[in-house]
Amino acid sequence: MAARDRHTGTMTAADLPFTIDSPTLADAPALARIHVRGWEIAYGHLLAGEQWFGQPAIERRTAQWISWLTPGSPASDQGVLRLGRDAGGTPIGLAGSWPPRDSSPVRDRELSLLYIDRAWFGSGLARSLAEAVIGDEPASVWVAEENPRARRFYEKLGFVADGATQVEEQLGSIRDLRMVR
Repeated sequence: MAARDRHTGTMTAADLPFTIDSPTLADAPALARIHVRGWEIAYGHLLAGEQWFGQPAIERRTAQWISWLTPGSPASDQGVLRLGRDAGGTPIGLAGSWPPRDSSPVRDRELSLLYIDRAWFGSGLARSLAEAVIGDEPASVWVAEENPRARRFYEKLGFVADGATQVEEQLGSIRDLRMVR
């Protein structure tokens, strides 16, 4: 029997089962929603506006996910994408890995995307998604310097900052750190 939250008496996300599978084109709108909400959690204190977190962002991300999920597209051919679903089949998280974007890559794979619904934080879903796209292989990941929660999570997966940084000018000058394992 699943445990219940001792304060509210309700079941928590950590008590609920999830599955990991490959997304389909039909999942694109849900993936876009998770992606945009994930950005809001990760970058909401650094970015503002409809272009990042509103309906225009969801529409832009839906088109992007359709491209990534369309067989034969360059992004589809090089990417490894996985989707987390709750027990009812509803998408609740996503992960993606592509060859590194770096001009001088230090690893063959990059953990490029990892976002889950906030209700699933601490459930093991993010770790399972990361493992589904990069396994235990060497990889790199870029993370916002001002996102200590994400940096701590990646450290638990064996990543360490290697000293490389980049500034995302198109994203309001967010400074990213590269982590590797």
